[in-house]
Amino acid sequence: MAGWLNDTFRLGWGALYWNTRKTWFAARGRRGRCPCQVGSDSGRGGETGCEAVLGYRSPARFRALCPLLAQRANGDWVCLVDTAAVRPFWSRVAAGLGVASLVLALTAILGAYLLLRGIGYEVSFTQVAWPPAWHQFRQVQSAFYLDRARAARAEGHMEETLLSLSNAYELNPADHRTGLLLAQLWQAGQPLLSDQLYARLFREHPAHRAEIAPAWYRALLARGDFNAIQRLAGERLLSSGPAPAAWLQAILFASRQTGEAAPLARLLAEPALPPDLAPLLRLEYTLYSAPPETRIQLLAQAAEGETNPFARYHLLCRLLAEGRPELVLARLDLPSCPLGNREKIRLRLDSLAVLGRPDVRAELVRQLLAQPTQPALCELLSSHLAAHPDRDLLRAYAAKLEASPLPPGEAVHPQLLAFFGACAALGDADLLDTAIHLVNTSAGRDYRTLHAVRKLFPPTAPLRPEVFLPVLQPLPLDTVYALYGHFAPPPPFPP
Repeated sequence: MAGWLNDTFRLGWGALYWNTRKTWFAARGRRGRCPCQVGSDSGRGGETGCEAVLGYRSPARFRALCPLLAQRANGDWVCLVDTAAVRPFWSRVAAGLGVASLVLALTAILGAYLLLRGIGYEVSFTQVAWPPAWHQFRQVQSAFYLDRARAARAEGHMEETLLSLSNAYELNPADHRTGLLLAQLWQAGQPLLSDQLYARLFREHPAHRAEIAPAWYRALLARGDFNAIQRLAGERLLSSGPAPAAWLQAILFASRQTGEAAPLARLLAEPALPPDLAPLLRLEYTLYSAPPETRIQLLAQAAEGETNPFARYHLLCRLLAEGRPELVLARLDLPSCPLGNREKIRLRLDSLAVLGRPDVRAELVRQLLAQPTQPALCELLSSHLAAHPDRDLLRAYAAKLEASPLPPGEAVHPQLLAFFGACAALGDADLLDTAIHLVNTSAGRDYRTLHAVRKLFPPTAPLRPEVFLPVLQPLPLDTVYALYGHFAPPPPFPP
């Protein structure tokens, strides 16, 4: 092995050394002593020894550099040509260097590939070996950090999750879904960073705004940033994007929470506003300056003839907020009412609560609890009880969830968190503990953030929903609206 390494090393430097000397010898007109032949020999081919092979364990290896080398019968190694015909073989040097470079490159590539795979990067051999594919390595790194973030999140290590997600997104900013997840996780502890990232996603990924905007809206709503909601909702309504009813609800809710009608006026003045949205916006704008009796009259008339389900539901909710539940119930029973059963039940429950009809309300809740447990039913009851808390009804609801729980899985968390929110509106410690148990049982792990929220209840001072909503996510929007109505009702209209 040592001899082979010695010969290989000598061949490496000898390729340059001997060919350089022979080139110089030829350039001088082959005068003087030949650099590679034994000087004491005759200089004739077949008789003159080769000085270059001295020291080789296997002189035959030198033929790779000089094919003029031959071995005589007595074992001596001689040059086959006369001194005057000695010449360099640079083509062999080039071929040797090419082969050596190829071997070294393949060795380096294979080593790098095995190293990266060993670390955990899901890189392909082509991505390592092919230079035009090297730009894909940032995406591979991003996927690596994304996998680490998933693992850390599953184990409840939030700091590691956020760090890995941040690295993944910065390595591959074209992946808007990673950025969106990072913004959502930042919204509780780093609201400024969250908003900056949402704005960046909204700006750099216009094709995905329909997906980014709802998540941004939920973050702004949880923090009570109603001015930003008005700007975002206005942009969405003017973009003619999907779900205009949801954005119409967003801007109307934000305007009521701020008590300012100016954003509605600006939106009504926009030429790009879809014509079918203008009547409801104009009516809502009028309510800010109308006296109470006029408001009720306008709402009642509009609700009676409205055929759009969202607009009808919104107008009836407005009548309810004006303290006229009897008008709401009368319009729910009209044959022309376009609302679905869920919306009718919610409005009926809310109207009975405002009317002070606990027996009729309790009977309706018992009828609902007699039905099979479904996420939609849980969301309905939670939103109603968050707006109008009742200890007995919440206990009956909790008993139903314990006896007939929702199927386990991430999909049911919003409804169970909505039940937690309803218990928070009541401020009952035992029911809050029951809600935490139901959420943890369904998820198969401990939601530690719920314990932190639990310590806020019952509150010893007025409590704003922005204090706990950012960590009580994801919540159904109806429940969020109900919690705002309970903890932070909008300012009254001018008398």
